[in-house]
Amino acid sequence: MKTILKTPSRIHFGILDMKGDLRRSYGSVGVALNNPRVILEVSDADRFQVMGGGERALLYAKKVKEHFKIEDGMSIRIIEDIPPHVGLGSGTQLSLGIGYAMLKHSGMDVSVEELAKILGRGKRSGVGIYSFKYGGLIVDGGVEKGEIPILISRYEFPKDWIFVIGMPRMEEGISGEKEELSLEDLTRKLREIDQCTCETFRILILEIIPSLMKRDIQGFGDAITKFEREVGRMFSHVQGGIFRSPLIEKGVEFLLENGAYGAGQSSWGPSFYGLADEDSYQKLADKLKGFLREHGGGKVIVSRANNAGAQLLTI
Repeated sequence: MKTILKTPSRIHFGILDMKGDLRRSYGSVGVALNNPRVILEVSDADRFQVMGGGERALLYAKKVKEHFKIEDGMSIRIIEDIPPHVGLGSGTQLSLGIGYAMLKHSGMDVSVEELAKILGRGKRSGVGIYSFKYGGLIVDGGVEKGEIPILISRYEFPKDWIFVIGMPRMEEGISGEKEELSLEDLTRKLREIDQCTCETFRILILEIIPSLMKRDIQGFGDAITKFEREVGRMFSHVQGGIFRSPLIEKGVEFLLENGAYGAGQSSWGPSFYGLADEDSYQKLADKLKGFLREHGGGKVIVSRANNAGAQLLTI
């Protein structure tokens, strides 16, 4: 028997509040993508083995095996993977994908939320967890007392709104202990200067969600661009500017100047994105390829939103 699972990736538009002086902390917004993705296969085997995905895939698989006391032999093969530390949610998707497929293959029924807690995901943002479970545009309500973020709302994303993503060849995004220290430092600084972080909430409730519900791509793009800049102002205390690097800032401006409805940086980057429609996405992608060639190289990914979450097939 084989169990095959395909996960989305995600664009992380940003965290709503890093000040952390309310009952709940953070809150975040993002959208699940069809590409890039994780595809993996779990099959019966004489022994336990993990092929592909690097050391982290093996660590995730061992953690699930030990926690749930899986004794049977099992072969886990990573067929496709999301590039790590580029701002597209690779760690959450790979860990949940491996764990969920292993448990289903073993006949165990464990919720995505419980699995996420066991694997240490969702310490700040729930976008990756709920992108895996549901897909679509995700809004989470932050964390409280060590729990994973609570899902506030999930929206279907228009199939004809297309993301053009640039992955420049530069230093990977911030993760792990460095990310933890940066966020702790940011919270301290925001409290010291008593900076208001309420503008992100206003844009989300009064612009992003209404324009999405009305299928107004121009309004949504304008709102996302504005939202990203507000998040960037908040994070400028630790990332040095509204964007993590001058190259990302140039890339975002390039996309907007060349027809993107909206643009921004996903998570810590280095991935940045522009929103296009059926008529404009290919032209925008071709122009972005030229931009990256002129600025040290990189990769362009074109993706529609994923409105289904992870998909499982047992054969």
